[in-house]
Amino acid sequence: MEVEAVLAVYGDDCAILDYFPPHLHLHIKPRTVDISSQQDFIVFFSLFVEAVIGIKASPEYPSEPLHIDLIESKGLDGERQKQLITSGQHNACELSSCLMLVALCELRI
Repeated sequence: MEVEAVLAVYGDDCAILDYFPPHLHLHIKPRTVDISSQQDFIVFFSLFVEAVIGIKASPEYPSEPLHIDLIESKGLDGERQKQLITSGQHNACELSSCLMLVALCELRI
């Protein structure tokens, strides 16, 4: 049911590779910003920043943390890519021993 919940929230931005153990690719991008705001530069910049992360569980999931990989990215330098994956792995370890897939999908650039 956890995979279906992620799919319901992210729709076409989520590609399910396997249901058990869960393995998916999630297309993430910045949260939307009001284009009519005075932050036109931020809006323009954020349109060119996105990533596809891979989230894969072992057969022992949820007692073992999920593994997070960066599949591809656009507009992220090496440091930001590393920070994104490190943050995801840290969160996966903190959530270990409980269902964590939906929580980890809240990763944002």
